Amino acid sequence: MTQAVNRAPSAPDNHILGLDIGIASVGWCVLGKNRIIDLGVRAFDKAETPDKGESLNKTRRDARLLRRRLHRRAWRLTKLARLLKREGLIDHIAVLKRPPSKGFKTPNLWRLRVEALDRPLSGEEWARVLYHLCKHRGFHWYSKAEQAKGESESGASGGSVKQGLSQNAARMKDKNYRTAAEMVLAEFPDAQRNKQRHYDKALSRVLLDEELGKLFVAQREHGNPFAHAELEHHIRGPGDQRNGLFWKQEPALTGSRLLNMLGHCTFETQEYRAPKASFSAERHVWLTRLVNLRIVVDGIARPLNDEERQFALLLPYRQSRSATKFSYADLRKKLTGEFPRLEGFRFLGLPGARRKKSGEVSDPESEALIRIPAWQELRKTLEDAGLTTEWKQLASDALEGRSEILDGITCVLSVYKDDDEARAELTKLNLPHSEKMIEVLLSIRFDKFSNLSLKALRRIIPLMEQGLRYDEAVAQIPEYGHHSQIVRSPKKSHYLPSFYEYGSGSAKLKDDPSLPRNPVVLRALNQARKVVNAIIAEYGSPAEVHVEMARDLSRPLDERRDIERQQQEYRDRNDAARLRFTELFQRIPNGRDFEKWLLYGEQQGKCAYCLSPLANGSDASSIFTDNRTQVDHVLPYSRSFDDSRNNKVLVHTKCNQEKGNRTPYELLDGQSDSAQWHNFVAWVGGNKSYRLAKRNRLLRKNYGREEAQGFKDRNLNDTRYICKFFKQYVEDNLALSSESKRCVVLSGQLTALLRRRWGLTKSRDSSDRHHALDAAVVAACSHAMVKRMSDYARRKELEHIEQGFVDVETGEVVDVNALRRLEAHFPRPWDGFEDELCLRIGIDRSTGRALEDTSVETLHEGLRRFRDTDNQPRYLDEVLNHVRPLFVSRAPKRRKGGALHEAMIRSIKNAGVEQSYIKTPLSKLTISKLEKIVGAHDGRNEKLIALLRERLERHGDDGSKAFKEPVYKPSSNPEKAPLVRTVKVLDTQKSGVKIRGGVAELGEMTHVDVYAMHDSYYIRPAYLSNEEDHIQQNVIPNGAEFIFSLTKNNLVSIDIGNHVYQGYFVMYESDGRMTLRGHDQPQPDKMYFRKMVSRAKAINKHHVDVLGNVYPPLPRQHRGLA
Repeated sequence: MTQAVNRAPSAPDNHILGLDIGIASVGWCVLGKNRIIDLGVRAFDKAETPDKGESLNKTRRDARLLRRRLHRRAWRLTKLARLLKREGLIDHIAVLKRPPSKGFKTPNLWRLRVEALDRPLSGEEWARVLYHLCKHRGFHWYSKAEQAKGESESGASGGSVKQGLSQNAARMKDKNYRTAAEMVLAEFPDAQRNKQRHYDKALSRVLLDEELGKLFVAQREHGNPFAHAELEHHIRGPGDQRNGLFWKQEPALTGSRLLNMLGHCTFETQEYRAPKASFSAERHVWLTRLVNLRIVVDGIARPLNDEERQFALLLPYRQSRSATKFSYADLRKKLTGEFPRLEGFRFLGLPGARRKKSGEVSDPESEALIRIPAWQELRKTLEDAGLTTEWKQLASDALEGRSEILDGITCVLSVYKDDDEARAELTKLNLPHSEKMIEVLLSIRFDKFSNLSLKALRRIIPLMEQGLRYDEAVAQIPEYGHHSQIVRSPKKSHYLPSFYEYGSGSAKLKDDPSLPRNPVVLRALNQARKVVNAIIAEYGSPAEVHVEMARDLSRPLDERRDIERQQQEYRDRNDAARLRFTELFQRIPNGRDFEKWLLYGEQQGKCAYCLSPLANGSDASSIFTDNRTQVDHVLPYSRSFDDSRNNKVLVHTKCNQEKGNRTPYELLDGQSDSAQWHNFVAWVGGNKSYRLAKRNRLLRKNYGREEAQGFKDRNLNDTRYICKFFKQYVEDNLALSSESKRCVVLSGQLTALLRRRWGLTKSRDSSDRHHALDAAVVAACSHAMVKRMSDYARRKELEHIEQGFVDVETGEVVDVNALRRLEAHFPRPWDGFEDELCLRIGIDRSTGRALEDTSVETLHEGLRRFRDTDNQPRYLDEVLNHVRPLFVSRAPKRRKGGALHEAMIRSIKNAGVEQSYIKTPLSKLTISKLEKIVGAHDGRNEKLIALLRERLERHGDDGSKAFKEPVYKPSSNPEKAPLVRTVKVLDTQKSGVKIRGGVAELGEMTHVDVYAMHDSYYIRPAYLSNEEDHIQQNVIPNGAEFIFSLTKNNLVSIDIGNHVYQGYFVMYESDGRMTLRGHDQPQPDKMYFRKMVSRAKAINKHHVDVLGNVYPPLPRQHRGLA
């Protein structure tokens, strides 16, 4: 089963490397002049959580922040207990961490706090009152903005913090309660603490501090020797609501501490980055969108002219203050109102209509063109406070180029999170109506920062206001140079350098602003870097690097799921159309006929050029026969390389031949304003089935050499930022073998066309091999191949021309005889390329599914059939010795840390063997769990269980709906019936870790250790938690020999029964079964291998390198847990 690995001979100097980079894979192919040198797939786990698409660090970061918060709270209470012990109130600090003893006079500490107003307390009583107040010290925020945010987040469902605080403050005032404790006891006698999502008992820290002060005064009056002023000062502080054990709180990341962590400007390296909320940063974004905007007027695409741009520049700032966005539709309305000549214009490159989750189709022009949230928030806040005149003055100054004060305000509100600090900094700005404005502004806070400083923005923005793009504006400033932010390597190297800096046993991302921070993108590119370096080590430096990247590589999970949903809807529509085709014509359509059928329906049965019926009478099937119709590229493929659906129409064969390689505008004599062109324009405009992108192509007027080249570049190359980064990264750092030193990032549309025309089918669901297929196509798409494709398309477009003619693109007279010598068949790298590729990958060419026999012998036998043009073997024996079947390499998952156990602790008190229970909210209850409720079979609970069952059955087993109304336990006295919020539900507990008298589920398994003794194997799972605390321990017999450890995605071969299974390790279950996955399986399939392995004849572990070469493992020592 293990592949023999021989060192590959050096590849030819002119070999090309193709890469297909996806979210969880890198397909690669090394292509020589006349044969495939090697190919493979590197697979890895996505750098995000599978359920929510969040960063893998988020869970760890949230847990770390919670631990810190709990530690600080515990340390504050420990310092309080030590203080009280020093003062003589208690003998030991542990007294306060235990409930009051049985002889304690008033065990209810809320009641004891009320009694403290009227009688002297003993030392322990007074200590417990102080400890109780400092432990439950209420809600408090150090800024108005933080308070507003906290109230909105806490009050999203259930009770509202703000509402609870205000209601309790009103109760204190209206009923003249002396302290908060007295109010709580009177108003909430049954329960004094808030419940989850219900904040009706919310108390402010200020209110509790007032109670603390009253208690100290009352106890001094009652002669309590422990209520002296010095102790009060230690606990309450000097009255600044910041110091003292009651008020002590770790300061937020604010002011100088935040600035120490803030990065510096890309260009002005001594300047801090500007807040994204600043006027200058928001204006920079708006100018970028505005300058890059293109509109189509009379079929001609162009940017806004100076007059239009200056008019549009002010529009977002003049919206109503309630507006959250400035949309394309808003801009259209304003522009056509001011400039009637623009009536009927279209936006170029506007996203297509999207189907919402509700099923409605959204208007593309309703999408936001720009948002200026900080401007709108400042405006609304100041105007609501009666500072409209002052706001208008600030806004007017900023729009006229004097944005210092407005930028200064947003800087303060972005950097200083504490109200006192922010107030001091705002005072320095010399604001109009200063005192009132400052207090109003304190209710606002901003976050996030740009890559540029205010100093740089103020130099760039005036140039962009003149109509220059960002890169052109930067190029005008000598100190900044070109707009690219990539840090150039002073010297190219043989290998690609790492994105990380290593030191002190840890890795840190390099301080390079061009590096992507998206963890999904970063992992994919880092794996691609490893693949490139491994290929260079094996075959030497390539002459060129060709790359294709997944379109969804940098998209968040929700957008990717939305794309998947739209793709599924598209497939469903196509399936319905195929079914309709089959019903009408009594046959299953082939690809070309189905495409004709879809276009026929889209065009209402009319030829896209002459507008006459396509079918012969009412016989729609005639469009498929006698070469009556053809699918044509609206913009000729040889001049656009656009093979998208938006560039295809169905036309009469004669119309297509007359059109040649011209556009509809050129064919229909649009330059002479002919009647044909007018009719065509009216018909295209009236066809509601046409998408905007197709209309733009059909009505395009100016399409000369420059415009055609721009179209070609866009359709050949992927120009996304992440693609530009990787291209620049390779060209700047890698010493390629050829003089061209090119890295090309190809568009997915181009490679899809090649794959389709070469008859290559890929099956995504059956295996991961298709990534290598894509990489090979990418590698084959060289500059020479693109030229040959252009020549072939040009010949096909002009094959019916009988005499010389003037080429509309170049203006030259074309020799028909020379034209006939161009490519007669669709070009391919060499004859037999497609069959050779599928054989090397191990897939069936027609289905894309993996072949049953992918052995090295079958592969070599098949490759011996391929011959060069001079009938010489393409694969000589010395070459075949180094050719191996494709083997997918998977990155092992080596965990070094993580959670010791799950956060939820289950109770085992009075539970049966291998059982535990946990309090479960009624909203999460289902009918199947009713029998598992603790006490369900107790006769006293019979009516309650019946009530729960009736509610669930009535609401379709949906607990959230069934228990929306409160549930009270049936009782003979309904007025005193207890409210039921949770029930204890039993569950099977065969494994777990004992903690604090309960049990928690084990954390993720880090690896398994494999031992052997006599004819048996013993597997012991390893966790981060101490095995001695596990409720079920895996005992390894004395004398068993440690063999190796396995982590996820280690390659294992198991000889069991009469078969040797090989696959990547997935999991080991407590019942002794091990699960493996086939090397090329996209998802683990338990049907592949899920067996008991203790009696296996042999278990071996293998090492798989980045390129998929399989090696026997090196002996390794057993590593115990730290």
